[in-house]
Amino acid sequence: MVDFAQINYVAVILATIATMILGFLWYTPVLFGNAWMKQLGMKPEEMSGGGPMTYILTAVTAIVGVFVLALLLTLGEETTVWSGLCVGLLIGIAVSAKIGMNYLFEGRKLGLYLITIGYHLVSFIVSGIIIGAMQG
Repeated sequence: MVDFAQINYVAVILATIATMILGFLWYTPVLFGNAWMKQLGMKPEEMSGGGPMTYILTAVTAIVGVFVLALLLTLGEETTVWSGLCVGLLIGIAVSAKIGMNYLFEGRKLGLYLITIGYHLVSFIVSGIIIGAMQG
């Protein structure tokens, strides 16, 4: 049974912040931003970066994903770094597969798909490690 009292809410906030920082780095030239823009057929000057509402909604989606991960980790006997990593990886794989359906129907490029799912896989693994380390 899901136990909301077992959730370390500070860990959820920290994992959400880590997810946001990772996303910022992932989609800038520091990591994959140039390749991502190339896959989209866009130039840096064409990218808007979104307005404040984009970042607010992005934070909401990040915290929802991290919170669900934290909830799932309460279902096990104990929460550890290892269980956090494993459950984070499994969620990342599930999300990546579901995103793949969209990419197939949208006719998107494989490179764009790999950049997108790479971010989700890594962000769920990092979040799982943070939650596992702090919630255990």
